[in-house]
Amino acid sequence: MGGRQFVAILRKDLIRELRTKEMLISMFLFVMLAMVIFHYAFTVKESVDLTYFTGGMLWVTFIFAALLGLNRSFAQEKDENCLDGLLLCPVDRVTIFFAKMTGNLIFLAIIQAVAIPVFTVFFVKHGYYGRLPSFLLVVLLADLGICALGTLLATISMNTRARDLLLPIVFLPLIVPVLIAATSATTAIFSGGSEFGPLGAKLVFLAMFDIIFMVAAYGTYDFAIGE
Repeated sequence: MGGRQFVAILRKDLIRELRTKEMLISMFLFVMLAMVIFHYAFTVKESVDLTYFTGGMLWVTFIFAALLGLNRSFAQEKDENCLDGLLLCPVDRVTIFFAKMTGNLIFLAIIQAVAIPVFTVFFVKHGYYGRLPSFLLVVLLADLGICALGTLLATISMNTRARDLLLPIVFLPLIVPVLIAATSATTAIFSGGSEFGPLGAKLVFLAMFDIIFMVAAYGTYDFAIGE
């Protein structure tokens, strides 16, 4: 039953977004505009190598783009009183969390699939195709952390009057550890250097961050979505 409920909620969110495309369009435009701004802000000379700034630029852009999607993930349910009907259904509330988190993860991955090749053309001068599996693992673990934490906080903030303001205020300080680990790992992969520390330690850190907040959501989501 839980699996069917998960699929039904996820399918609802995907179909709704594919019909309106509000979240995807806003996230995509933000990412593209951020890349253009970074390109002109940092490219003083054609010979300047921006590789050592790439990790920071990439993940700052993705985190702020994810915020746009997280703000919209519960908007329809709250504004149109659909959440009350969802809570009245015989569905485990943790299933709602994992369905919402998976939806946010899919939307973020779609944006990244388009943005990362463009970003590579703009900013990365060294080939990293041999390290592509490591980079994809960093992206996956960082995305899980962003979406797990973001979905939990979006649920908590949706019941407040200033939810559009409260979510960034609470989310951004807590996501800093993911930003630091993903930035240093990505820059090390793009530059091919080892001066940013061992990659394995950063992957373990990202995995532990994901586990901690998924367990926290599992234990607290009944209260978070019910208040």
